[in-house]
Amino acid sequence: MKILKYILLFIALFLIGSYFWVNAQPDSYNVKQTKLIKAPASLIFNNINDFKNWKQWGPWHDEDDTIKETYPEQTSDVGGSYSWTSEKGSGNMKTIAVEKNKSITQKLQFGDFTPTDVYWTFEEVENGTNVTWGMKNDTAPFMFKIMVAMAGSWEKIFEPMLNSGLNKLDKVIQETLIKNPPKPKVNYHATDIVEKNLPKQYFIGYFIKGKISEMTQDFQTYMPKAGMYMGQNNLIGKATPGAVYIKWDMENNAAEYYIGLFTQDDVTPKAEMKKVTIPEGKAIMVSKFGAYGEGDMDVHMDIEKYMKSNNLKMGKYVWEKYMNDPTTVKPIEVQTDIYYAVK
Repeated sequence: MKILKYILLFIALFLIGSYFWVNAQPDSYNVKQTKLIKAPASLIFNNINDFKNWKQWGPWHDEDDTIKETYPEQTSDVGGSYSWTSEKGSGNMKTIAVEKNKSITQKLQFGDFTPTDVYWTFEEVENGTNVTWGMKNDTAPFMFKIMVAMAGSWEKIFEPMLNSGLNKLDKVIQETLIKNPPKPKVNYHATDIVEKNLPKQYFIGYFIKGKISEMTQDFQTYMPKAGMYMGQNNLIGKATPGAVYIKWDMENNAAEYYIGLFTQDDVTPKAEMKKVTIPEGKAIMVSKFGAYGEGDMDVHMDIEKYMKSNNLKMGKYVWEKYMNDPTTVKPIEVQTDIYYAVK
């Protein structure tokens, strides 16, 4: 009986000692890991910002293959969330703050335990993006402190998971880059889209019915001819080089357009040139600054989106005016004014 008493006393002392040992573990933690991923911050941010992508690189699936995710209607940006169940327990995560391409803040909750703060930061550097993934809490549950006591520190619990996740994320991002290489950065800027009421305009130019893919050659051929006509007919300062588009069919690589001059007066063109009169009326207009061809399609797409969102219908003509001489200004200062007629 004495031996039993000693055994029970030993167990009691062990449990009491263990309790105080566990309770002595730090209540707070802030563990983070950083990895350089050779990709634009926007690509990495967009992947992490949507919880539906986490299954591709989440490290916990290696340890628990019973996890089953449930996704609500919104899984990205502020308010985005998801939840999961598994044989080891359930949990959920929600995004509470986002700074596009800069940071993401989230709340992670296991079962009924106190939520843990999860944070991401994205710092673009010369050869990629430094991605930091961290977890922190000021009031860690007692059950978690038991794990810390057994592992030795919060870092030993979380750092392997964070590193594993970042490495898997890097692999996913690199595979994405191979499949969809990023577009080169464009060197242009555009003004805000505005609506204008324009007077009648006159245009003389060379009519072209050809392929979109051959437009550059056509401009190189006919724009110098228009310039010579302007000089020979005393139109310098009275005319603006430009183009008028009447058909644009990307699917069939076909376009119909004029290359020539906008004139202040109703000028009679020479035989090989055509005259176009653009009637007075409403138009959408934006000025693009940058070398010819740099960002042009992006600006046209922005105009089309603007018209669609404002329930505007495109008129007969789309035209461009080339407002300065590209040989006398820096490429970023080359100005193209783009107009869309509105019905």
